[in-house]
Amino acid sequence: MAKYEIKVYKDVLYFNYFEMAETVAEAKEHAAEAKRALQQPGIKKFLNDNSNIKGVAKPEVNEVWGELMKWVSSNIEKNATVAPNVALKMQLNRLSRSAGTYDTIRAFTNLQEALVFMDIPEFKID
Repeated sequence: MAKYEIKVYKDVLYFNYFEMAETVAEAKEHAAEAKRALQQPGIKKFLNDNSNIKGVAKPEVNEVWGELMKWVSSNIEKNATVAPNVALKMQLNRLSRSAGTYDTIRAFTNLQEALVFMDIPEFKID
C-alpha cells in the first residue's frame, strides 16, 4: 500500500499522508515528491492531510519535514494541515499565530474546514 496520495484540484495540491516515513531516506523521498508536485505551474496552496497518522516521527525524520515546510512557507501562498488530534492542531495554530502567519498557515482536525480555508469546499477527496 502506498504511504501517501497526491491530488491537484484548481490551485491546491492535496497531499494525503497515510503512514509516517520511518527513515530519513524515505522522508526525503516523500518530501521531494511533494516539493516536485508543489512546483507545478498554477499550484499556489498546499493542503497536507495528516489525519491518518497515528504515531510521531523520529527527530531525524522531523528535520526533513521541517526543511520542506520552510520551503513551503517561502514558495506557497496558503498552507493547511489536517492534524490527527486537537492537541497538535492547537499547537500548530499557536505557532502560526506567534509567527504572524495565521491568515495563510493554519491547522484543522476536520478536512471540510480545511477545504473551506483553502477556498475549495466543493472538492471531493474520494
